[in-house]
Amino acid sequence: MRGITRPCRHTLPSELRDRWRSHLCGLCLTLRDEAGQAARILTGYDMLLPSVLVEAQIGQAATVTAGRCPLRGMRTAEVVPADHAGMRLAAGASLLNGAASLDDKVVDAEVPGWSAPALSRAAEAARRQGRRLTDESGFQPDALAGASQAATAAETTGTTLEEYLEPAGRAGAALFAHTALVAGRPENGEPLGRAGDAFGRLVHLFDAVEDYQRDSASDAFNPLAASDTPPEEAHRTARQLAGSVRAALADAHLVDPELAVALLGPVLEQAVERLFRPRAATVAVAAMAVPALLPAIFGGGRRWRRPPPGYYGDPYGPGGPYGYGYGGRRGPRMSCCDLLACDCCANCACNECCGGDECCCCCC
Repeated sequence: MRGITRPCRHTLPSELRDRWRSHLCGLCLTLRDEAGQAARILTGYDMLLPSVLVEAQIGQAATVTAGRCPLRGMRTAEVVPADHAGMRLAAGASLLNGAASLDDKVVDAEVPGWSAPALSRAAEAARRQGRRLTDESGFQPDALAGASQAATAAETTGTTLEEYLEPAGRAGAALFAHTALVAGRPENGEPLGRAGDAFGRLVHLFDAVEDYQRDSASDAFNPLAASDTPPEEAHRTARQLAGSVRAALADAHLVDPELAVALLGPVLEQAVERLFRPRAATVAVAAMAVPALLPAIFGGGRRWRRPPPGYYGDPYGPGGPYGYGYGGRRGPRMSCCDLLACDCCANCACNECCGGDECCCCCC
């Protein structure tokens, strides 16, 4: 799963984290129900934001109990149902965005030639399902489907970073503003549109920063290189955009703002600082943590302390066979999140394998 609004379980309060998970898992299951199992790979951290914003305007969504899932340590969860208006909008946007991404990979020859026809068919199917879902709420799918073409056009006519980021901002503004109509709060359309514009630009800027080295090596287009934007200026722009998202969200009239404000406030600002953190420090911290991680994975000779009473009582808890780590004769094997800091704590190793969430690696 990709996205920049990845809350850390060490900083987001447990209640808000459970609510965030209800949207994340709800999006995954809605994609499965509406577009098939394969569509679940389009679940993304940022694509659940339309559902979160609708909830922020109308109040906390009712949930249903979902079955056990390996990505939750084989635990059940309360999830936002597929018939929730915000969730259907989020699922439709995910499908449209996924279709555009597949098209870009085919056009840019980033996939083997033999797979291009199958990927093109998959993109068309996702686009068809996405249009069906977004049509239900009156959202114009071309606002998202045409963003990729607009960005390509900007690459040939633009000269500044702002011009290169503008198409993504326009798409984000349309999606965020439409949540106000879905929620029946049209007065929020203008501030949420501003928030979406800044957020869309920020997402595109993130991609440009993350792909800079690869684009340079392959001589591909990159907004930062094309506009001669130095890293310091890119960092300053990212901070300004994150601040604009927070300020615009504050102007909206929200009845239940906690989760939306957390994701588009502190979580987003932490993501900006994480993106521009010196890579050398991250690699050094990860390298120091590897020796501690290997015994936990491969069962080294380290002696485990006896767990406290009741530690094994919950099969879905930290010591249980379906919890954060598998138990053994020596005691519970820890997950990588127990031994490595999350990326907000100056280490991206755990986040890269677990997406900033609890460890989903069944081998840990």
